Amino acid sequence: MRWLTSVGLALGLVLPTATARATPPGLTPSTDAPKLKPPAPAAPVAEQVKKRIRALRASTLIDELQLDEVTASKLFPIFNHYDDETEKLLRARAALQHRLATLGDLKGPAIDKLIDEAVANQRAFWDGESQRLADLRKVLTPAQAAKLVVVLPALERNIQQQLRRALQQAKRKANRPKHPAPVERDDDDDDDLAPMR
Repeated sequence: MRWLTSVGLALGLVLPTATARATPPGLTPSTDAPKLKPPAPAAPVAEQVKKRIRALRASTLIDELQLDEVTASKLFPIFNHYDDETEKLLRARAALQHRLATLGDLKGPAIDKLIDEAVANQRAFWDGESQRLADLRKVLTPAQAAKLVVVLPALERNIQQQLRRALQQAKRKANRPKHPAPVERDDDDDDDLAPMR
């Protein structure tokens, strides 16, 4: 994985420069062109953590399953697709659990409906896991698929714990009062201003 990361990083750094240098004369953008939009703000912490986690999973699976480049290029888009679906289901589950925990004035039929939604959500989660494994098995050899079944649950538990910790740290950091750093006084300013010879 390290060589893939190195190659990807190198290409990411080299290609834009090479493309800019290769632009023929007369086709360079004019100075009258409208100003570019300012860069987008940094992705929220959860997005950054999610990207790091996906990279960690990719690195671990490449090592554990001894994936070649072709197989890896087919495998990880499948993971990404199901990650997006799973994230939607987990958000819905969190909302349902909150509603179930705070029933308030809800009566029997409304509570039953919430329970049915929670059961449907869990079923969709399990179905998604089954379908993901079926799709991954189409790309992997039987030995790789067997190894994946052993390695993936522990890896995903580890990833979830890391994500939870990172989000908790980000929340604590966001809630921490911001105090300006103390300013150190330097009474010996004359030493810094000695004449240069």
